[in-house]
Amino acid sequence: MRKSVTWAAIGAGAAAILLSGVVTGVAQDKMGLIKARQDFMKAQGKDVKAISDYSKGQGDKAAAEKAVDDLIARNPKIVDQFPAGTSATDFPGKTWAKPELWTDWDKAKMIPDALLVQEKKLKEVIATGDPKAVAAQLGAAGKAGCGACHNAYRLPET
Repeated sequence: MRKSVTWAAIGAGAAAILLSGVVTGVAQDKMGLIKARQDFMKAQGKDVKAISDYSKGQGDKAAAEKAVDDLIARNPKIVDQFPAGTSATDFPGKTWAKPELWTDWDKAKMIPDALLVQEKKLKEVIATGDPKAVAAQLGAAGKAGCGACHNAYRLPET
């Protein structure tokens, strides 16, 4: 009887150690996903800056055209950047995604579709070579996409 109790204790201890490793591994994987999301969004920001610079006469048309193409290509991947369990509640101070993003998921996942419509219009406007029109369309894209998501589902960075 004594040996079986000892083996049971050893087994329970081993299971706890393994489970702890799994939980730590899952947290590390989710932190990797959060980092990838942040890198993705920084790339989005660089593209928007290139277009904004062009609209202000501070950048060139070719850079703006490349940037809008990058935004359009990246758009279908936006929703994939937000797996469950990666909110600011799950990882405080590491991410600023509000948990409401996932409770409003059906609504939130439609935002990139509205953004894509605006990005395609932006591509057309950039092609015209009219920086003022680019600025106006960039504002519309920001309001329909970036702003719609960030205003509703992103906490201010601290």
